Amino acid sequence: MVRQQSVKLVGRGKNSTLMTPRIPNRNLDHYTVLNTATSSCSDPVIAFFSHGEDSGLSDRALTSPSEPRWTTMVFRGLVCAGMLACVGCGQRNTGPQTYNDAEKKAQVEKLLAAYPAEPTDRPEQTQQKEVEVEETLPRVVTMLEEIKTDPSRVDEVVKLSMHLVSLVPKHRAANIAYCKAQLAAFFAKEANAPFDALVAINSAARQIERFRDIFDDPSEDERQLFQEVYFNQARREGYFPNGEEAPVAFKNAIENLMKLGFRDAERIRSEPTFQGFFTNPQFAPVLEAALSQIEGSAAEDQSK
Repeated sequence: MVRQQSVKLVGRGKNSTLMTPRIPNRNLDHYTVLNTATSSCSDPVIAFFSHGEDSGLSDRALTSPSEPRWTTMVFRGLVCAGMLACVGCGQRNTGPQTYNDAEKKAQVEKLLAAYPAEPTDRPEQTQQKEVEVEETLPRVVTMLEEIKTDPSRVDEVVKLSMHLVSLVPKHRAANIAYCKAQLAAFFAKEANAPFDALVAINSAARQIERFRDIFDDPSEDERQLFQEVYFNQARREGYFPNGEEAPVAFKNAIENLMKLGFRDAERIRSEPTFQGFFTNPQFAPVLEAALSQIEGSAAEDQSK
């Protein structure tokens, strides 16, 4: 379980814990911030807002950037949300207290002052970042090929591709490269590092969601990549079918897979990690629905 430094906001009997990466020097350059975060957890952002005493990091808490300077932006947004959600904040010797509006405002201003909003890039800065992405992408593509025979370098390509997405969040090829890198990380880690593999495949799935928020016309190659991600996300649940959230996670992965036009019924039937699911009442209906959809589509195609 990854542990991070945190800021605690306390309100009326329950703790709201705001987790952010601990960055000693707030003036660090953007890539250094990325490296600090990724060294902890192989995903661009480690920030979440939760209730209770558990200061651990769950995989559901992991989110990734949609804009540059994600650490500052996420922190500022969550601070505001947390302060608005709590009726007063702070902790004194007598337990949680209710602050008046002026005290709450002072708390918010103090926290936000520690993470000031950064100015928007100037046109020349934006152009410089775009040039860096274009110049670096061939290296990422080469590394993606190399890690097929040398998976020990997979973290390197994940960090590099993530850096490119953080520079130009709406760069199509950079988004795809990052998705491929996280899928490769899943394959490299699933045998010996199951938690890291889970983080990687979930990161790849979240990258698909971000991609589709930006682009609504995936190519056939992109659709094939996304199907591979969702199939392996579902396959991963076969290793831990007794997990509390396994049925829901499996259902969501299969449904996303089918929405992308997956039609390989034999691959579903022959996948080793799915074998026990066909007789499990929590999983069998999902597989049966998928196979029925595939068969229905095949029959429809034949009738045309």
